[in-house]
Amino acid sequence: MNRLMKLTLPAFFATLLYGSPASAQRSILDTQEAVAASAIAQLDSLMKDEKFLKTLAKEDVHGDYVYQIGVGDKGQINTMRALSRSDNASIDGQNYINNLVKIHKFDFKLPKGNFYKFEYTFRTP
Repeated sequence: MNRLMKLTLPAFFATLLYGSPASAQRSILDTQEAVAASAIAQLDSLMKDEKFLKTLAKEDVHGDYVYQIGVGDKGQINTMRALSRSDNASIDGQNYINNLVKIHKFDFKLPKGNFYKFEYTFRTP
């Protein structure tokens, strides 16, 4: 990853992912199923975003990447564990997706001290 990309990546994601007003209340989810459903829907939306897809294309990220993602009480991604990747996917692409997505904060909260995991497959064009 080049130096310019390292400098602009957080700004890009701040704009993309935190576009909602700061005063908006985030719902509290307290079951594994609710957390997984909401998080997967948000990640699906992210994977359809033109800016996000252009960023992946610019870095030549392609293929499928399966992750186990852990979410903490503030809706922050605490862990991302790569489980597998397709034959046309690269380790560099895997690391790039990991770095991009790890700074994401979901629009929900969990009860204090709770932590939930779910699996998600990032499918790039």
